[in-house]
Amino acid sequence: MPETTLVNGERLWDTVIAMAAVGRTPSGGVRRLALSDEDRDARNLLTRWLRDAGCAVRVDDLGNIYGRVAGEDPEAAPVVCGSHLDTVPTGGRFDGALGVLAALETVRALADARVQTRRPLEVVCWTNEEGARFAPAMLASGVVCGQLTLEQAYAARDLEGRTFEEELRRIGYRGSPEHRMRSAAAYVELHVEQGPILERAGAQIGIVEGVEGIAWGWVEVTGQAAHAGPTPLADRHDALVAASRIVLGLRALAAELPEVRTTAGRCEVTPNTVNVVPGGVRLSTDLRARSGEVLDAAARRLAALCETVAQRDGVHIRASEFWRSPPTPFDPLVVDAVAETARGLGYSTQRLWAGAGHDAKYVADRHPAGMIFVPSAGGLSHNEAEWTPKDDCVRGAAVLLGTALRLAGIA
Repeated sequence: MPETTLVNGERLWDTVIAMAAVGRTPSGGVRRLALSDEDRDARNLLTRWLRDAGCAVRVDDLGNIYGRVAGEDPEAAPVVCGSHLDTVPTGGRFDGALGVLAALETVRALADARVQTRRPLEVVCWTNEEGARFAPAMLASGVVCGQLTLEQAYAARDLEGRTFEEELRRIGYRGSPEHRMRSAAAYVELHVEQGPILERAGAQIGIVEGVEGIAWGWVEVTGQAAHAGPTPLADRHDALVAASRIVLGLRALAAELPEVRTTAGRCEVTPNTVNVVPGGVRLSTDLRARSGEVLDAAARRLAALCETVAQRDGVHIRASEFWRSPPTPFDPLVVDAVAETARGLGYSTQRLWAGAGHDAKYVADRHPAGMIFVPSAGGLSHNEAEWTPKDDCVRGAAVLLGTALRLAGIA
């Protein structure tokens, strides 16, 4: 079946632009933090579109939204497609939202063509994928797929002290636990790449083979606060200087272990005053790799780095890991379905692994799963200037639709 003739590219693009207006920033990006008023408005818009498309809509106890279209065999496990609508504080128009709206276009297009699948189809919008407001990331999919507990999710707090459960109730999206996704014949998630690989390769579609492992941690440096004027350099125990050595050491570590990417993205300095030698620093660490063994090796190298810096600068350093998401390869049947669909449509492809976390990672722990990537202009994401051209969005939606048909079957 010619999937490109089924996808209504103008409708898909109009839907993406309309959703991007919810939480639009003055610079043209999107601020739609999980369970915020903007998130509520986006959810309301999505549920209206799902119902208009003929979906039966339900919401679970984590706020995940599902839109179901019956298949010829109503008892069969569904093929589920989707992503998320929440963003980082200064996010773009496509991260997450494209996957949800392309899944919506899939059911719209099949309804237009009067095509019924053998298995049911479901569109899903996951809650709090980004983790920008409530940590950790992929919170709701993690609970649904058994990697996190409901108690962990409900107790998560934002910077103002408001809990996930409180905000879920406030925006009116605390549904019922019986509405959670229980089974899936397959899960397919379309997403913008968020990196430069596809664009550099001139590839139109990314066939994602898995999600890299992620380890998040804190490095806490305790030195000694002192007056910036009378304290000689040789007598200082400067926590920020020590933390700076760790930041540079992390970059060097990534150069020595090419399969690893390292980032120190957050730094809290105490007392954070112009004329005081810093007495304390809390530094975040982000380690990523395709292999669990390589991720472990990077964590050991970080611990050794902390010991070396502590001795050199006369400070105390404590490194701890507070979240880890192991590397997850995707199901070969789903990956092959994506590859065959893209090949049948005549699109150029590139196989790669996802360097960012996605809900598909947790779903893959329980159900057959895979992902489709489309290029990000300049490799830019988590940025208000994030951009994926219309033609790329339409190609991605066509591959998603075709993959869903392969996996669900035509009645």
